[in-house]
Amino acid sequence: MKEEFVKEFFPQNALDLEWELSKFHRSKGGIGFSQAIKTIQEFIGESRVLKYPLKGSYETWRMPRGWNLKDGFLKIAGGKYVVGSLALSPINAIFLSGKTKGVERLKVVDVGEGENEKDYKKDVRGKAILANGNPARVYRMAKKFGARCVLSYFMRAQDPYIKRSPELIPDAVNYTSFPSWSDESIFGFAISYNQYRELKALAKKDLEIESFMDVDSGTNELEILEARIGKKGKERPIILTAHLCHPKPGANDNASGSALLTEIVRTLKKFEINREIIALWVPEMYGTIAYLTDHDHNFEFNINLDMVGEDQDITGSALDVSATPWSLPSFINELIAVHLQNPRFRMKEGSYSGGSDHYIFVDSSIGVQAVSLTQWPDRYYHTSEDTPDKASIRSFEWIGKATLESLGEIINGIPNEIAKATASRIFNSFMKYDADPLTKNWITFRTYKSLEAFSKYANVKTLMNYLRKEINFDLIPKAKKMKKFKGPLGDSWMNEKDEEWEFETLKKYPAFRDYKDELLNFLDLGFDFKKAVKMASEEFKMENLHDSEYLVKRLKEEGLIESVNFR
Repeated sequence: MKEEFVKEFFPQNALDLEWELSKFHRSKGGIGFSQAIKTIQEFIGESRVLKYPLKGSYETWRMPRGWNLKDGFLKIAGGKYVVGSLALSPINAIFLSGKTKGVERLKVVDVGEGENEKDYKKDVRGKAILANGNPARVYRMAKKFGARCVLSYFMRAQDPYIKRSPELIPDAVNYTSFPSWSDESIFGFAISYNQYRELKALAKKDLEIESFMDVDSGTNELEILEARIGKKGKERPIILTAHLCHPKPGANDNASGSALLTEIVRTLKKFEINREIIALWVPEMYGTIAYLTDHDHNFEFNINLDMVGEDQDITGSALDVSATPWSLPSFINELIAVHLQNPRFRMKEGSYSGGSDHYIFVDSSIGVQAVSLTQWPDRYYHTSEDTPDKASIRSFEWIGKATLESLGEIINGIPNEIAKATASRIFNSFMKYDADPLTKNWITFRTYKSLEAFSKYANVKTLMNYLRKEINFDLIPKAKKMKKFKGPLGDSWMNEKDEEWEFETLKKYPAFRDYKDELLNFLDLGFDFKKAVKMASEEFKMENLHDSEYLVKRLKEEGLIESVNFR
């Protein structure tokens, strides 16, 4: 069957669809998101749109308000335009910006980074502030000091190795957002580095802007497109995901993943498949957590497609075949990696990181093995220069074929050569680790359970018997299920002090967001606090007892977890 899948698969369709989807400004609740869904539906046929209100929280995830950008502009008062039309260049509007009262003329105050109170020595009440700090943090300060508008330059994930820096792409506008809890009292524009430097020089004197922004709540719903393929049977379903959101153009991130998923679904629909496969196009993370609040999550595995289309030579990317975290056994990562082996492309594997929809599934409360195929890093990530001309049909062909081959083998049987290569990769994850005895014992157990899951497709008894002799089962706890929420931890429980704590912690430990979820996973699996900290610290190469205690204590105060013994 996998050979027939590959014959039907046409990667040019994925590339053409990326061009089409990148024409829409795909904000949560926005009209452009709905239009992108219709484009996909016209291509794949039978499917349905699920709708979830954008209000309150789903589990611990606080929903943003629906946000639909209509038009706007920014210009120097009495002078030239900085942004000519937001309808044409919507990435220049900060996500979740409020709207203006007609055309507003405001004085501009340069606040530097703008993230801390010390930056606000000048009066900014009712004025526009020029800032180069994290817009979510800047918003909090702007709100506190009464600013009316934020003019922002901020580039995430700077990486000189791939020439991703303000100086090297000075005309790129970065995708930025106010926090999910923000209200409509402040509006904001994202500007390029060159524009930022120009305004910064002008702000030393008297600088005023004329600004206009028109937004509404759009559909005020999370929209999820769901397509179901194949027949229900005794085997658990497979779930495929791609996030459809992000500003225009948002080509590689993630019109590419959405387009490839669309072509994969078109391909699969051509065949009689005795296995249920569910495909979801979602607003990133928010849509997946909402979907899992009222749908069964008894899937065998998830394949997540995120940033799969880029030309590696242009963007500096390598395909990251994400591993599941140490807390969860898995084989799908290794199986798909076997099919992805290709000397023409750069690929890395073996470590876990979140950052896309796969990390919702691998949480201990969901427990679905998941792999994310993500080209990272990317020189043009989250900028106006993430355009379809930087995509490659060869990337779509490479990743699409590997995905279809893996699915075909899961459905109809894995050849011995592929099974041996996959089992070898699973086993090598055990052989590579030789440090802390407690952690080594768990990694051995995890490897054993990964092979056990794979044993329904291949004969791996010899490896399993070898590993079983190496495991001290007395050190493997019984699951406690101490979490009282589903999915990884969101932000609905946080107060201002908590947000300040996390902001500062992430500055010191960039991997803390993944670390904290894995810490909670290990607690959920029955490890005591110190052992859970030890395991998560080994996994992410960071020691952070103080912040771990703060997190767990706050979650207990909020009634989100059972009591934890810190001794």
